[in-house]
Amino acid sequence: MLSTELEHSIQTQIMLEFGQRTDMKIWRQNTGVAKTLDGNRFIRFGVVGCADISGIIKGGIRLEIEVKKRTGKQREAQKAFQRMIESMGGIYIVARSVDDVYKALKPWGFD
Repeated sequence: MLSTELEHSIQTQIMLEFGQRTDMKIWRQNTGVAKTLDGNRFIRFGVVGCADISGIIKGGIRLEIEVKKRTGKQREAQKAFQRMIESMGGIYIVARSVDDVYKALKPWGFD
C-alpha cells in the first residue's frame, strides 16, 4: 500500500468517527495545484502547510488534524502552520490513528 493510500485511509476513518458529532464540525482541507482546461495556466488552492482536516469545536476553538502514516514526518511548512494555529489558541493534532485524535481532544472533554 502506498503511503498516500494509507494516509487517506486514516483520514477517512477520522472523518467517519468525528464527522457526525454535534460538538464539532470537521471538513477535508485540500491543497495543491490544478491545470486549467485549456492547459495554459495553473491555479494554486489552499494554504501551504495547512492540515489535512480542519474544523471547529464547541466554544469556537479551531481544530486542525494533520494525518500521517506511522513513520510520516511533518514538512517545515506544516510545522509553521502548527505554530501559527497553536499561537492563536487553536488545537493542532498530528494523528496516525483515530485514537490519537481522541487522546489529543481528551483535555477538551472529548471521550
